[in-house]
Amino acid sequence: MPLWQQACTLVLSAFLCAAACAGEALTLAASEYPPYMSPRMDNGGVAVAIVREAFRRAGYPVRTVYLPWARAVIEAHDGRLDGIVGLWTTPERQRAFLFSQPFLDNHIGFFKRGGEAIRYRTLADLKPYTVGTVRGYANSEAFERAGLKTDETLSDASNLAKLAAHHIDLALIDRGVANYLLNGSQAALASKLEWLPPAVVVYPMHLGISKRQPLAEKRIADFNRALETMRQDGTLGEMLKQARI
Repeated sequence: MPLWQQACTLVLSAFLCAAACAGEALTLAASEYPPYMSPRMDNGGVAVAIVREAFRRAGYPVRTVYLPWARAVIEAHDGRLDGIVGLWTTPERQRAFLFSQPFLDNHIGFFKRGGEAIRYRTLADLKPYTVGTVRGYANSEAFERAGLKTDETLSDASNLAKLAAHHIDLALIDRGVANYLLNGSQAALASKLEWLPPAVVVYPMHLGISKRQPLAEKRIADFNRALETMRQDGTLGEMLKQARI
């Protein structure tokens, strides 16, 4: 083989190797939490769509596995999956995962009936009211410390329905989840209910890559660079706007 052909072959081989390495597929855990994550949504949920687009720009195909949340965290934590979409930071999780830059915020707070003059500056101002909560959800420390009167139900959808029916005064809920429900299965209630600012707590949402993955640092760095291009060109903002986040 002529030298020039040998040189071309080496260059091509190096290029294909680099492409193959960059294109290594990742398997990420997610859970059922629309509009952020859901196998029932066309885009897999806005959080999954954002992560997938950032990795696409970085050259990584992504496969998403939807699992119950506790199992999703365990399998990603143990390295059986590459990482997990939609993680909030805690000291325990920081020991097991590398966290990306945040790509959206979860605003946890109250919905009330439209036109009702409920206002608050501190949670103590809400002592006269009954707040609907969802059984099994971990509420913020600030909310728990406030000692408000609560009424449990089984789902966010039923919580909004109870609010509209005057069975409770406020519903504690993620604002994005509420907007999703009021634009979908609970659309009949949309004109009756409204967000009550400010949020009780805001949790930035991240991608978490297991520290047990040998290329964890590179993958997080590649993701963050691609995410920044999405911020700069407006893609991220448009995706959040469409999801009403």
